[in-house]
Amino acid sequence: MADCTDGSHGILVYDIGTTSVKSAIFDSSGSLRVSASVPYKTSYPRPGWSEQDPEQFWEAAVKGTREILSSPGAVPVEVIGLTGHMNGCLPVDAKGRAAYPELIHSDSRSGSQCARILDALGEDRLYAETGNRTDEHLSLPKMLWLKDEQREAFNRTAWFLNSKDYLRFKLTGVLGITDFSDASLTGAFNIGKREWSLDIINCLGLSPARFPEPRRSIERGGALSKDAAALLGLPAGIPVSTGGGDAACATRGSGLTGGGPLGSAQAASGGQAYVSVGSSAWASMLAPAPVFDAGRRIQNFFDLDGEQCNICGTVQSAGIALDWALGILAEEAQGPEQYRRIEEELDTLEPGSEGIMFLPYLMGERTPHWDAAARGVFAGLSLSSKRSHMLRSVYEGIAFALKEIVDIYGDLHMPIDTFTLLGGGIRSPFWRKLICDIIGIPMLIHPFPTHAIALGAAMAAGVSVGIWNNLNDAVRSVNFKAEEMFPDPGKSRSYEKFFILYRNMYKHLKPFFDELAEVRKIVNGG
Repeated sequence: MADCTDGSHGILVYDIGTTSVKSAIFDSSGSLRVSASVPYKTSYPRPGWSEQDPEQFWEAAVKGTREILSSPGAVPVEVIGLTGHMNGCLPVDAKGRAAYPELIHSDSRSGSQCARILDALGEDRLYAETGNRTDEHLSLPKMLWLKDEQREAFNRTAWFLNSKDYLRFKLTGVLGITDFSDASLTGAFNIGKREWSLDIINCLGLSPARFPEPRRSIERGGALSKDAAALLGLPAGIPVSTGGGDAACATRGSGLTGGGPLGSAQAASGGQAYVSVGSSAWASMLAPAPVFDAGRRIQNFFDLDGEQCNICGTVQSAGIALDWALGILAEEAQGPEQYRRIEEELDTLEPGSEGIMFLPYLMGERTPHWDAAARGVFAGLSLSSKRSHMLRSVYEGIAFALKEIVDIYGDLHMPIDTFTLLGGGIRSPFWRKLICDIIGIPMLIHPFPTHAIALGAAMAAGVSVGIWNNLNDAVRSVNFKAEEMFPDPGKSRSYEKFFILYRNMYKHLKPFFDELAEVRKIVNGG
């Protein structure tokens, strides 16, 4: 990307992911000046449980900031932006101390609480009010689990936050605020009225006082405190934006304005979507209002402007499923060079992986099934099956899961002209070409795919201090020079046959998944 000119504004962004915090500085042309990624652990204490220590978010942000500020590419910071994983339940006390580890997006321990929510309110009513179905991955049932199973921690809780809200507190000392994107994916937010649903909250015996004030992501959320500034090596008083959830930031960071990607042939016709492939994966489009799906397969959550809506479908386990498979099947330590060698071998195989198919439901699945009991499956193994066939089937299975989401947009009469691909998984030429062939739609490769989420957060932060007038102006300021990719018609036809089989696998295995879940409860409480 281009160097910034003299006097450009520096926008520092923290992007809290499943595996690390990325710290990055962008300039006012949207160019990435410098970045660092500091990893941390996710705890999986029992099947379906996923926890993180939020203090590690802060420790990683401090370490990453000091690293990038000492880099030659750094520029003076004018504003700080925030983004992080969504669907979390991070309970903190009145002083901002975590009362319990954050139950992150992939945690699915709250099945009985979901059943209680449905019994009390009914799925139709909940979907009509929130724009989302009730599911273990949302924040609301996790709050009820905390109330049921960790009463001492629940009683100490003053606020239920998401990851970026906690980091904002550590930066500013300000508690009790969130943004519309995160609020609208809790399961307790009235998406039509743009406010917390007191009916839902009171009916379930929760206190509205524990739900933070929702704001637009493009508003200021405080200023950098003296204590935080000293730790980070920055001047005190730097404005900190409210920030947004990672999927909402990715939408703007991918170049969407509600139409096509700027600078592309599709800009005038609209129909632009993006796919992000990281630890999880999702596809999303922007719409002026919520889109209600009769099958309740798609999620609705607010854009960074607090007005438009993201229409989104999520694959729960994407890159994390691939990492798991390589950890199980690979014969050497994982790393970029190993990935490259393996993918070169896999690229020589024919579509369909010699008849092996993989369901990537290692942590249950969201779109379209919304089933926490679902689990990963290899099907079609034989004595002639090789490691390479199994590994390729994992790549294909995740891409098939994305295609299931894409087909839903067709059902909803939301035609897609082209996709923009982003996320860490898109750095692999093999995987992105496979995704393009399976989905069968022309695609654009984001010019900096691993920082598109952070770029969206930088746009929101820039708008909060007047660097840009609005989000569309921010998008227009960025030069989205993207590589185009087109599907191979022959491979797409071959994949269509396998996709029909893939789509039927869950239907046939659903009774087994349910029975297995009951056995897990008896054997180990999972």
